Amino acid sequence: MKCMTEKLTCAMVFAVVMAFAVSAWATEGSPVTTQVSPVVVEESLGSEEISVTFSAPMEPAGVRDAFSLKVVIPNIGHGTVTGKVGLDDSGTTLTFIPTSPLNANLSYTVVIEGAEDTAGNLLETYERSFLGDSGLPVIVPEAFMPYYYTTMSWERLNNITVGSEDGLEIDLEDPSLRGDICVSQYPFEAGESEYDYPLYIDKFGEISEGTGVLPLSYFYTSKYDANEWLTGGFSSATPTAKYRVELFQGEDYYGTFGSYVSFDMTEDGIFRKLPTINDGPYVTMVSSDDPTSAEIVWETDELCYGEVITASATYNEAGDETRKHTVKLTGLAPDTDYEYTVRCEASDGRETFSNSYTMRTAPGKGQGPVIFAFASDSRPSSEGAGGPPRGNWNYMGTNAHILNEIVAGAYNNGTDFFIFGGDEIQGMTTVTEDFILQLKGWKQILAPYWRTRPVYTGMGNHEGLWNLDESWNWIDKWPYQTESGEAIFASEFYNPSDGPEPSDPRRPTYQENVYSFQYGPVMVISLNNTYWTGGAVYGGSPWGYMMADQVEWLENTMARVDSDSTVKTVFVFMHSPVFPSMRHAGGAMFQGGDNNVRAYTKNAETGELEPEVMGIIEIRNRMWTAIAGSPKVAAVFTGDEHAYHRTLITSSTPVGIYPDDDTDGDGVLDKFSPNPDFIHPVWHITCGGGGAPYVANLESEAVPWEPERVTSHYGYLLIRAEGDKASLEFIANSVGEVMDQVDDLMAVKK
Repeated sequence: MKCMTEKLTCAMVFAVVMAFAVSAWATEGSPVTTQVSPVVVEESLGSEEISVTFSAPMEPAGVRDAFSLKVVIPNIGHGTVTGKVGLDDSGTTLTFIPTSPLNANLSYTVVIEGAEDTAGNLLETYERSFLGDSGLPVIVPEAFMPYYYTTMSWERLNNITVGSEDGLEIDLEDPSLRGDICVSQYPFEAGESEYDYPLYIDKFGEISEGTGVLPLSYFYTSKYDANEWLTGGFSSATPTAKYRVELFQGEDYYGTFGSYVSFDMTEDGIFRKLPTINDGPYVTMVSSDDPTSAEIVWETDELCYGEVITASATYNEAGDETRKHTVKLTGLAPDTDYEYTVRCEASDGRETFSNSYTMRTAPGKGQGPVIFAFASDSRPSSEGAGGPPRGNWNYMGTNAHILNEIVAGAYNNGTDFFIFGGDEIQGMTTVTEDFILQLKGWKQILAPYWRTRPVYTGMGNHEGLWNLDESWNWIDKWPYQTESGEAIFASEFYNPSDGPEPSDPRRPTYQENVYSFQYGPVMVISLNNTYWTGGAVYGGSPWGYMMADQVEWLENTMARVDSDSTVKTVFVFMHSPVFPSMRHAGGAMFQGGDNNVRAYTKNAETGELEPEVMGIIEIRNRMWTAIAGSPKVAAVFTGDEHAYHRTLITSSTPVGIYPDDDTDGDGVLDKFSPNPDFIHPVWHITCGGGGAPYVANLESEAVPWEPERVTSHYGYLLIRAEGDKASLEFIANSVGEVMDQVDDLMAVKK
């Protein structure tokens, strides 16, 4: 970003010229030899490089030492940015390359103080402040405000320190916190079941002034030794505990959080912490795109080496010690069970073994029956009325109570994989550490399933990591490559990476939030209609809108699918309903028929916001035309509305067409015609009953279409597909009752 305007640059040059003129002709036109101080004549202040040009060659060492770049950190103060300072061969242009690109939502100040030119003339102290704007496609607000769900961080929660005869000390690094600790051997009775779960004992520890002791010694008494650690155990897994803390700050409830710790005991009976797998292991990349491979991923709380051990081979992790581990298993047979164990070793020789789990590779393309589950919207909710949600109803930003039931139900129904359609967490935070902590909590709940079967995730509007102004206008957090909701989502989940590249490279990535994969005869396509959060104030995309580059990718993907004889049925999922019927009847991909709703992008040359060419009704119809143009699409799954409804969309359904149905030209539809381009009937099914606060208000008068079935039960979809047939059940997780079913989703196309 060039912060120096042409007018300002010329003014500085003019000042230099006048200074020379005054000194040279001081008396009656006679030249004199007065010293002239150097000045800055040009500057370029950007996020990846800063350059300052002087009117005279500068003394190299002095000007380098005189340069500094200060940053204002909200609620903390000033800091100094590290980087490399250089001077060109002429000695007139200084450059500074920061170690990391500058953050666009922070204020920086360049300071050059005490520098001299090669003639010994002193540069007047130079200061210039600027925002770290690096060609962003949005306008940067003047100020931001913090907004977060919890001030806990994953690092603090896993800060296990010294051991004693009683257990291991945890230090949450906040003396204002108090509360209770409970612990469970993990997995409970390891070796007897592959579905991991904790069972907390009735003995508690306490958090006082932010610290406490995890009471592990109880597990080495006969009463609580469920894993038989005293006698060798059911499993060769390293002794591991799952701990849970319910915290208060004064009299106020602070939150419920949990993680894991692995340990052993020294010869003198003191507990010793071992490297701990505190996230995973998870089975990923299991698909018919390559049924001979899979990936096992996990994270440890300290640097270590990792490997995966199977009955036939040991797969070593490439590279140095790390905390995030990925090991690819190759040379596998399709549709075959493999038992695996993860081993981690720290540089000092301490090692940890996971429990043993059995995963199954995918069948070949087009082969075999497939069973999978879909759910969405598991953010916190209260049990009944009154008071904030606590305990399992609000576990690290997720409704663990409901989600646990759904995941166990999907597991017991023999599903091959699980799809979750967004709003995994409460999210909507401006604090990266808060966002990551919540995603870690959600993964803990899916972990028992994920140890043996893959989980595929989509982004919802609550997976928002924001910059927020004082008027509550939000925009996706930058730098987009590292701090956006999309970037953090990709770093925490393990989805295919065949999504499109943004048509504007300044925008966030689509990788791992827009993707596709094949499993047997089924193709699954993930779309993101809560991408690049923003709007008409600063730029960005409103909820429900889909950028044209993503729709073009969908069109190309559908063309590929239609020509692939191994794909028999297609399922598309996204978060926001395409055809809402409840609380979002005036929003989602309908917006009450207002085609004026669209994304806005900042023009790099003019700095002005420019609207996308297509409004939301146009982009919705283009997207659905691609979906309905295929005879293979069985259903589109969405969430966002916290209930279940099923609607058949056909070429006779009144959906609205722009501009034909905008009779007065104001951009808002006045009538709702069927769309003849929706060639093949497709089921639109919203299943947002993953634990978020339920809704029961069917707003049938606000939309022109009518659902065939509506219920507000919490629950999930169970889909069975074989060949070109697919059935669906909506299962309420209170008693596992089937609340709705379609025996053949493809029958409407015949």
